[in-house]
Formats: sequence, C-alpha cells, structure tokens
Amino acid sequence: MSAVKFSSLQISAIKLMLFGSVLLYLVIDLFVLEGPVWRLLHKQDATAAENANAPAIVYGEVITQEQFNQFTEQQNRLRGRNTTPEAERIPMLMEMVHDTLLRLRSRYNDKNLPDTTRTAEQEVQHLAVRASSDDIFDAWLTSQGFTRQTYMRELTARLKDMHFLQRVIESHCHVSDEDAARHYELIKDTLVQPESRPLRHIFLPTLGEDGEIVRSRAEKLLHKLEEGADFATLAKKYSSDPASSTRGGDLGIVQNAEGFPLSELPLFGEKALPGGKLALVQSRWGWHILLPGEITPAHTLRFEECKESLKSAIHSAQEEIAIRSFRSSILKEAFAKKYLEIHAY
Repeated sequence: MSAVKFSSLQISAIKLMLFGSVLLYLVIDLFVLEGPVWRLLHKQDATAAENANAPAIVYGEVITQEQFNQFTEQQNRLRGRNTTPEAERIPMLMEMVHDTLLRLRSRYNDKNLPDTTRTAEQEVQHLAVRASSDDIFDAWLTSQGFTRQTYMRELTARLKDMHFLQRVIESHCHVSDEDAARHYELIKDTLVQPESRPLRHIFLPTLGEDGEIVRSRAEKLLHKLEEGADFATLAKKYSSDPASSTRGGDLGIVQNAEGFPLSELPLFGEKALPGGKLALVQSRWGWHILLPGEITPAHTLRFEECKESLKSAIHSAQEEIAIRSFRSSILKEAFAKKYLEIHAY
C-alpha cells in the first residue's frame, strides 16, 4: 500500500485547524469553564503571593510565617518568656536561614553521611523513659510544637547536620603539643594553682539540735577514731554531709580559694591544722571531725599539668571559629547567587 502524501497546502490547513482547536480550548478553559489551565495559573499566582509574604526563601525552600512563629515560640519557651522582643526577630529569622542552608548542604551530601535514624530513636526512647508516662511525654512534645514523628524527623536531620558540619570543619581543627606550648607561654602567669590539701570530715549539724548534745556525740566519735576506729566506716554511718558520707567522708582536694564553703575552718594560713592529725572544729553549721592532709603550696601550673586542658580549650575555639566561618560563607554564597530572599514583614 502506498503512503498517503499531503501537499504543503493541506499540511498548512491541518496545522491551522490544530492551532484553532487549541486556542478554542484555552478560551473555553480560561473564560468559560475555569478549567485545569485556569486553576494552574491561579495556583501559581497564589503561590507567588504567599511566597512574597514569607519571611524568607532559601534556594527555593520557603520559610513560612507559621514555621517562623513556631520557631520563635520554641525559643521563647527555652528562655522562659512569652513574647519575642522586636529586636530579636531578625536574628531569630537569620538563625532559621543558617539552619536551612546547613540542612540543604547536608541533604545534598546525604549519601556520604551516616544514617542517624537509629541514634535519634534511642534518644527519643531515653527522653520518654525519663517521663513518668507516655502521656506526659507526648504532652511535653506537644507543648514544644512536636509529635513523636515530627520530633524524630527533626532530631534525625539535626544529627545528620552535625555529622556534615563536623566533616566540613575537621581539617581546620587540629592542636599539636607545640600549639599548646605556645599558648601556655602566653597565659601561664594566669594559671596559678592556689594552695590546696586533701580533706576528710565527719559532720554533725547543730541546726535544730541541742549544741552541747551534738558536741558530746562528736567528742565520742573523735575518741573512737583516736583509739583506732576506721574513719570511712564512721563517716558513712554518722556524717550528715550527703556529698561526702558515701565516700567515707572524703571531700577530695580543697583549695584556699574564694567561694570555698568551709573557708571559716582553720585549713590554711597561720592557724592551719597540721596534716594527718584529727581535729574537732565548730563551724556555723555544726561540728566537724577533720582529717586534713598536707598542704601543697600555691604554684603556677606546669605545662604538663594543664596540657590536655589547654589543647581541649584551643580545639573548642577552633571549632567555633570554623563553624562561624563556614556558616558565613554559605550565607554569602546564597546572597551572591540571588538564591536567598529575606522579606521585611
């Protein structure tokens, strides 16, 4: 069978007929029936109007007014207040923008990041166990603007963001012993360790008690100790200081520093009790049977004594600087590419 051939005139007539049919459909859809094309155009207009009223748009992802309101409410609850001061609204919005930029970056690198779902599940379970019932836990989540599902999703995403951020900054955060030593030389004059000594005590309070009776009990305990009784055993049985009694009266190393709660006792200075000798001393709180150790004089910390603490502090500072730098760079990039809109409202 031979193929049907159309002349150029016939082809033009067919094209004109098809164009006319499409045009007729559009006229009927837009002006008569308000059909699919009309609804699509008006939906786009409505979306554009809604986006124009949104606080921010980040790479096409809209931060809605509802999301911003929810975020400010959460921040207010954390800070123990009911309203957001006007001066803090823009900084809060920028915090959401930073979080969104980070979320988009970690989402783009999702295949290279660990699955944090299981960790999030364990964290939610841990929080739920701390509540006295599931209803109370769910009520707390509701008060924070979450359900279990939405809280799980948010926690999973935040954990993934943290992994991504850690990978970004890890090459900028390294502290060698030499770095710590240089920093030590700059600040060593401030690293003065006050005089200190180990201390154990058995405490008998006089508040609400007959002072003489309490003193008599303390003297009897002191006599038992002098005869060879075990200090730790008597402290666990008779001391009213819950912080130390379970440890046999051990208060650890106490320092001659401002704020020391037992500063009125003769532990330092000219009248300091000798090390290794039992003593019965009265304070404003009651009677103390003290067993102090030898005094270590005040001294500047040696580098080896504080090396690890210095390295940890420097590393934390490096992380903070690296995080700020990265957040600033992705914000500038979004502005430069015109993929970030901040709307006044």
